[in-house]
Parts: sequence; C-alpha cells; structure tokens
Amino acid sequence: MTVNNVWNCGKFISLTTGQEMTVFRCAGGHTTFGEKATFSKATDSHLVFVTESGAVVKTKRDNLHSVIGKAAKAGYIVTTKAYEDFEEMINEEVKFWNDKTFKFENK
Repeated sequence: MTVNNVWNCGKFISLTTGQEMTVFRCAGGHTTFGEKATFSKATDSHLVFVTESGAVVKTKRDNLHSVIGKAAKAGYIVTTKAYEDFEEMINEEVKFWNDKTFKFENK
C-alpha cells in the first residue's frame, strides 16, 4: 500500500508499507537515541510505524513530523532517513513513561 501526499521537510513524499524509517529522540548536545522502524499501515487519520523492539509510533496522516500520543509526549521524531545514515545514533529501544505504573514501557 502506498500513501501519497505526506508532508516531510518542506515537500510532499509517498510512503510504502514496509518502508524502513528511523524513530529517535534528541538529548543534550547532538546526541540522538533511537532505532529502526517500519511503516506498518495508514488509517483514515494516522500513519503507524512499528520499531524493532515492538513500540508503536503514530503520526498524523498528512504530516510525518506531527507525532501523536505517548511518543509525542516522550519527544520522539519519525524520519525517512535510514538508521545507518546517522553518524552517532545510540541504539536504544523506543520507550514511553507510564504515569500509572511509574515504569518505562515500549507499547
């Protein structure tokens, strides 16, 4: 399945199911933490990405950088840039803080 007209870095792109992406967050300085992800599916209003560790990250359907839900709260970003193209990416599972259990979880 291909999704057209997704806004990404000042231009429209197309995404194909199974396309490899990167989900990451920035820390102090230029340090980035993240992992590989795959474009899983598109709903009427969201794009869904699944990371290698099984975390599910969603964005608005029409804007790749508009992350929603727990991933947005944790500061994660989705990019089409390949994981291997990041020079100093620290491989870390995408995790979300659960305010009820006071633990990190990946879903």
